[in-house]
Amino acid sequence: MTGWDRALAGEPWYPEAPAGHGGSGGFEDPAVLRPPDLGRAWHRDFHYPRGVVPLGAALVADLVRGAQQAVRTLRLSASGGLAARFVGPYVYLGTVRADPPSAAERAAALADVRGYPARFRGHWAAARAELEARLRELEQAPVEDFDPPALGAYLARAWQVHARAWQVHFEVMYRLLASHELIRDELAGLGVDGDELLRLLHAEDNSVLAGDRALSALAASARRAGLAHLFTEHSGPLLPRLARHEAAAAWLAEFREFLAVYGQRCDALGDLTRPSWVEDPEQPLALVRMLLLGEATRPAGAGGGIPHRAGRAGGLPARGAALVEDARRANVVWWNEEHNLVIDLRAHLPIRRAALALAAATGAPEPDAVLFLFAEEADRLAHGLTGWAELAGLVAARRAYYQAWRERREELPSFLGTPAADEGDPVVKQIISAGWCGAGSAPGETPRVLRGLGVSCGTARGRVRVLRSPDDLASLRPGEVLVCEATSPSWTPVFSLLAACVCDVGGMLTHAATISREYGIPCVCDVGSATRDLRDGDEVEVDGTNGTVTLLARPDPVR
Repeated sequence: MTGWDRALAGEPWYPEAPAGHGGSGGFEDPAVLRPPDLGRAWHRDFHYPRGVVPLGAALVADLVRGAQQAVRTLRLSASGGLAARFVGPYVYLGTVRADPPSAAERAAALADVRGYPARFRGHWAAARAELEARLRELEQAPVEDFDPPALGAYLARAWQVHARAWQVHFEVMYRLLASHELIRDELAGLGVDGDELLRLLHAEDNSVLAGDRALSALAASARRAGLAHLFTEHSGPLLPRLARHEAAAAWLAEFREFLAVYGQRCDALGDLTRPSWVEDPEQPLALVRMLLLGEATRPAGAGGGIPHRAGRAGGLPARGAALVEDARRANVVWWNEEHNLVIDLRAHLPIRRAALALAAATGAPEPDAVLFLFAEEADRLAHGLTGWAELAGLVAARRAYYQAWRERREELPSFLGTPAADEGDPVVKQIISAGWCGAGSAPGETPRVLRGLGVSCGTARGRVRVLRSPDDLASLRPGEVLVCEATSPSWTPVFSLLAACVCDVGGMLTHAATISREYGIPCVCDVGSATRDLRDGDEVEVDGTNGTVTLLARPDPVR
């Protein structure tokens, strides 16, 4: 714990935030970080690089409640599930303290987990079908025609679906992670290490990679139609430019078909400030542009495309082969990507849609003004219990607060509080941070070798490109080393351009680790301070086997 930690624990929350927003039912709900919290470990959550607007606070509450509810059922460790604290609008995740399970509870949980591989596919298929049906109903509703009370009712349904999505998320995730850990430990006794098991689980495709292949097919179609120059030789919005060219009409029809399948997604988890691809088609068009630029500038012999490699288990005894088959049936690597287009990047979008419609229906001062209300305030607005005469000044103050914190984002450490020897929560350990986080360099240092967790084997050299959010993806060039806090599914298309990937945070099953292994590029996660220590243009060697990033050369600073 540092003086910086204590200073951040005293930061105020949004102006005039309702007391006790989003808390009930025996859950430890999100709260503002305070000094007593510093006796616990808190990891900055990379899923929210732009911070959380007031309406989004309820989304974070749904997430942690889903985790806490799941571990109440699955009493396998001392973790009580995920907890969240806000520093300004930014989220730090930790765990809820809980008593260790009794012998009977642990035995029941182990039996549940050991039987889960046989149940997983049916469980997920049914839950996915339920969520997709409820989301489609919300997505197809003509909210632009609704009056404010109807929008209030729509928002209530959207919140219910969002909460259910995160219940499903953690019902599945905790069981899959626990199953994977049990299988990995038993295979270790047979001489199969964890990295080999992860390789074997890459035999299965997922919908995120399918979407990336569809993007690649759109780029190839544009090139065949002689449209590549419209993407690569100009800047600015692409859709109006393409619409002005008769030769692009057939390609735009293909693009609309793509949006019909993949358009209900966002580029970040639970970020209400970001439009879906349907709302803003320039986002996927920019990715097509990047793919076309990459094809034009990729060095001869460089890789590319969407890989699909099947792992094979050979020479194992019968018990080992059965364990590998169980791991494949309950394939956590596959599901960690597959679920994103149903839950993480989609389930919140009806809430954004309703918020924009409510702003329009009530004469809000800005189209996104409802995003700067807390959920209960938005409900009061919808039902005529308050109005913009009372809310406009408050929204302006909160918007200023949010923007001021955006300027401070890079000051925030990856870790706050007191390190725990064993946090006991598999989501924190496998997804958020494997334990290295916070061990990065001190401010002002520039170490020659950065150390983290090697999550994708191999060695590669390249020039660094430091990215702070998905907004900056277009600046990447083929053969560069991506250095970032962490990645999400919307970053996946750029992996075909990379020499290697380096992340401040993450574990063996975080997105960057999984996709780097799919693309066969080295990756080091949980470095802690890579985005601070490395600069654009640095030449580095990334060793994804040993978990090191070596600074080889740094360009002279611009004078």
